[in-house]
Amino acid sequence: MSLILLLLSSLLVNAAHLPKPRAADCQPLYITFADSFLPRELVPISHSDSYDVSDGGLHMYLERPGGDVRTKDGVNDKVADGATFNSTFAFLYGKVTYELIAPTIPGVVTAAILIADEGDEMDIELLGSDPSHFQSNIFAPKPNDRGPLYGVFSSVDDIPDGTTKTVHSYSIDWNAERIIWSVDGKDIRTLRKDQTMYHGVQHFPSSHPTRIQLGIWDASSPAGTAAWAHGPIDWKNVPRRMEAVVKSVKLECT
Repeated sequence: MSLILLLLSSLLVNAAHLPKPRAADCQPLYITFADSFLPRELVPISHSDSYDVSDGGLHMYLERPGGDVRTKDGVNDKVADGATFNSTFAFLYGKVTYELIAPTIPGVVTAAILIADEGDEMDIELLGSDPSHFQSNIFAPKPNDRGPLYGVFSSVDDIPDGTTKTVHSYSIDWNAERIIWSVDGKDIRTLRKDQTMYHGVQHFPSSHPTRIQLGIWDASSPAGTAAWAHGPIDWKNVPRRMEAVVKSVKLECT
């Protein structure tokens, strides 16, 4: 069951602190990382030393917190800050493909998502504890919801060939009637609008323009999040710095 929204909420920056998105109409885009400069379509919402750009891609880092990290009752008392990026534009409907490599360390989560300022969200989550699978989820908050619906629309599926520590292309194909998640061009999961009724209310992200977001984060607290990610991170026995690598991001207007 995915509890990613608990920790991602601490990473998301209020819309007022981000550049005003460009028009919501979909415009095809292909982002690569051919030099040391961050493409203008992405903006970091984390400190500058949490990432590098090179010919190999966008390197997003998660570094051990300073001082002693103590573990008690299945959580760490300190949580590391990881790199997070938002697109400078928003769009309504399209197919986004993220070419990624993710670390395979329990408690570390690499996320490639679409998120609206209003809270709608479509996720790809790569758990370091489960490198042979990827998780997909949606959130579309409604006024009468009693908190986020963490596991209602989530799914865990096989990566057809290989693991998250090798390069794969993960896609979210979104239109007004359905969402398709795919890996390396193979459709894995389809969620239709008519499958998102919950307590008599439609929960489908169909009206709010979304931004592209990329990030790596420490799922070592709170307890439910750490348990989901098979954490907390054991900083005594893992590298001080871990990285996820984004090779490219492609937006197609479907």
